[in-house]
This record gives sequence, C-alpha cells and structure tokens, in this order.
Amino acid sequence: MDPHTHHAVAVGGPSRQHPHAPAVLVDIEAGDFVTALSDAITSTAWPRFGWPASLPIARLPDQAAPRALFQPIHRRFNLVLFDTHCEVFGSPRLDPRKIESSGFVVRRWAGPDDINAQALADPHNWQTWQAEGWRGLPNAAAFDADPDPARRPAPRTGNPGVDARLAALRAVHPAEAVNPLHALMPAVCDAAKRSLLYGVVPTSEALRKPTDTAVDYAAARTPGSTARDSFVAHLSPYLSRANIRPLPGARSSFDATWLNGSDPVDASEPDSGDSSAMREQFAAFIRQLAFEFDINGRGKALLPLLEELRLGRNETTLGLATRITTGASAFLQACVRVATDVNAGSVYIPDDFGPVPAGWLDRFTNTALIVLEGRAAEARTLEGRFDDAEALYAIRAFVRVRGEPGYPNRLVWSDMTPLYRVAPWFASTGTPQARIALPAFDRASLAAMKPNVAFDVPPALANLLMRNKPEDFMKKPKAGSDIGLGWLCSFSIPIITICAFILLNVVLSLLNLVFFWLPFVKICLPVPRKK
Repeated sequence: MDPHTHHAVAVGGPSRQHPHAPAVLVDIEAGDFVTALSDAITSTAWPRFGWPASLPIARLPDQAAPRALFQPIHRRFNLVLFDTHCEVFGSPRLDPRKIESSGFVVRRWAGPDDINAQALADPHNWQTWQAEGWRGLPNAAAFDADPDPARRPAPRTGNPGVDARLAALRAVHPAEAVNPLHALMPAVCDAAKRSLLYGVVPTSEALRKPTDTAVDYAAARTPGSTARDSFVAHLSPYLSRANIRPLPGARSSFDATWLNGSDPVDASEPDSGDSSAMREQFAAFIRQLAFEFDINGRGKALLPLLEELRLGRNETTLGLATRITTGASAFLQACVRVATDVNAGSVYIPDDFGPVPAGWLDRFTNTALIVLEGRAAEARTLEGRFDDAEALYAIRAFVRVRGEPGYPNRLVWSDMTPLYRVAPWFASTGTPQARIALPAFDRASLAAMKPNVAFDVPPALANLLMRNKPEDFMKKPKAGSDIGLGWLCSFSIPIITICAFILLNVVLSLLNLVFFWLPFVKICLPVPRKK
C-alpha cells in the first residue's frame, strides 16, 4: 500500500487517558435526544484541536467504579459520541463521504474481578453478542476482526478448492451484533469542526435468545470453589453428616401429614433431640430428594449412591441384640412417592440412618450436579442481552473508510469505553412519578363503574369459588371439579384497581412487622380538596 496515498485514520473522544475512546453521554432525559445532543454541541466552544474540557451532558467517567446506565423504561437515554479524523499534522476532520459504513458493538466483561489495565487489554476477557447469545472470542485476532464475517479479508492459499472451502466456512461464522451510528447534521459538525458520529447505547433487549441451560453449574464442579462450598452447604445434613442419625418417628409410618409443616427448619443445625424439629428436618430432606433431585425420575442416577447409605434397625431375638442394616434407596424412593403421589401409602420408618462414608459426599455432589445440569437443560430460559444486572459492559466503535481507487476499504476501531453496568428495570431514578387517579370510594361512584372486562372462568375454578367461603381459603379449601358449567364473569377495571390498592396496603402493613419499610415504600401527602 502506498503510504503517500493512504494516511491513517483514527477515532477520537474527549478522554485524556484514552483519547481514542468514544464518549458515553449518560442520563439524557429529553425524549428528543438528538436535539438535546445537537444543542449541547453547538452551545459549547470547541477548541481548534481536540475536544472541549466538558460538555453540558454528563459522560461516563474514565476513572471510577463502574456505574449503572438507566434503561428507556426509566425515561433516560444514553448516547455514544466520537469524531473521526486523519492522523496527520493538525488532525483534520475526516471527510464524511469517506465513511462507507460505521457502527459500534457492546462487549461483556468475562475477566477476573480484579480489573486492571493488563486484564482489560486481554481479548480473552471479553464476550460478544451473537446469534447464540454471549460467546467468548475464539482468539486474539477476533478482537479486531470485522464484526461482519462476510466483510473480512478472504484467506488465499493459491489452491482454488481450499480457498472455496475457506470462503464457505467464513460465510457460516456467526456475526457480532452491531448497533447503528449516525452522522450529526452538517451544521452541528461545522460548529464543532469535527465529523461527529453518535449512536443510542442499548440497555434493554426485546429480542430473547434461548440459553443452552437455565443454570450454569460449571463453577460448582470446581473443588474448593465458593460455589461448590455453597452447594454442599445447602444439602440436607442427612447427606453430609458422617455420623449415624436417629430417625424421627422410628417404628411408625411416614405419610403425607409429615409434609404439612409450616415452620422453617435450619438444615445446618445439629440434631437437637426435639422430635418436631427432627420431623421437619427429615421432611425437608425428602422434599429435596423429590423436587430438587427427582430421584424417582430424571435423578435416578443418584440411586446407587443412596443405596450405599445404610438404614439400621435394632432387634432382640431370644435375648440377643442384633443390628440389621439395608441400603437406603428403596426407603427414600418410597418416601419421595408420598411427597409426589397423593395415592401413595405410608412408609415404615427404621431406627436410624447413616453414616455417610468417607469420600461419598464428593461423589454424590458430582453426580447431583450432572443431574441438575440435565434438568437445567430441559428448563432452558430466554436470555436478553442485558438481563444480568451484575454484568459489566464496554463499547467499541468502528468506521469502514473507503479506500482510494484500487485499494480495499479499511476498518478502523476505537478503544474501549470505560466499563458500565445496566440498571435493573426496578431501579429508582428520582424522576417525577406517574400519577394514577383512583375513583371516589362511595356507593354512587362505584355503582357508576360498569363492567368493562370479562373473565372466561372454567368449571373447575368456578366450582372452587362456589364451594368455599372466604375463610375456607385460610384453612383447607374444598377442591373444585371439572364437571359443571363454565361462567363468564364481568368486572370493572377501576374497581379491580381499588381492591388491589386496598389489598396492597393490608399486605404492606403486615410485612412492615418484619421489614419496617413503610416510611420508604409508602409516602402519603395530604391533598386539600375543594368542596
């Protein structure tokens, strides 16, 4: 390439620490953010070289803890802004006609918690958003490659067959998601003496992609990791204690009444000798085997391990004491059926359980994680690009500069912006609140609110409501039946809103006994009314 024909082109921003990083302008409340941005640029005195010391719009700081960017649902917008210039004396602005196309990508941090300059420069610490979701970069070259595989230079080996095969592989390579950039109006660029490009920073994603699995258990498979220690700690003590444990209700029966307890049990507490607490703890053990590990279904791989645990029964025959032990899997399977099948019979309870053999807990944990990974694959969820409120992101912009005649276009990347995270939808911004007027609460006003929504009620639900009084639902309601008529029930949405508001205040007051939160979640101001 002739250096006299092609001079370098660069991206510029206001940061002195990172002059080639775009600016991220944050918390723009104006709905017409283009006008707000244009006014901010034209009202600021731009120097002959470089950027002004500040802009009327706040920007993401270069050196600070990553802050959260609000979403459009918060009525806040965030923009990325930068200029393109030639890297020759005076850094003149790049002719906009030289820009063939442009855009920016959002990349997610996947590196260590200890974030430093060396870690930030490592391409392996970043992920890209592709058709399959977030994916790591395969190599360092991919960090600077064109986000569109079809635009990447075609490798040439001199063998037409091999070249054709390489081109076919490049065509199916997933593209990185690109967000559009736009040139500001010529008058705005002339006022700044820059070729300025801007884009709207995405902080929400309507499109969802299926995840490979609902939960990633990779960290829990690593011996000694915090994730594994937390997983082991959550297991029932029946699976982790290396001592023989007396079973509650020995020589009696385990049935569905054991599972109706309402008092929570701390599984980390040792045996207290309290029979009711021991019953609750054993019931929690059975629930874990039934609903978490599904040992009678998809978790059958755990049964050989459970068979290694022993059930003990002490017998006296002709004055001689004997101890009989058997594997625990059949007993535990029968108890799980009580928890999952309304028609299951009761189960005889032996005297004691355990102990857990040496090394058994690690083997059980590894197998349990495999079982849970299988279940998680069946329970796949839809993943949005910014669903993880703890994830960190950064932006990198690019321009494709038209080549001189006979030369290809050039791809010019910016530096990465500072890290940021995305605020969850429920975050508070301090912006003015939406005001919802409730109707007057008197008989005349309520009578005037005619039904404007209808619910198609199936027979089972209709029978459930008809067969039970309100107080029955606080105890044990009678089950409904599918036999009978369905109903079409009409209601007034304003009255539904009033009922919901009254119920909300009742629940807030009840939970205030635990959280003491009324001063924060409910602020009521007196409103004078004209008579």
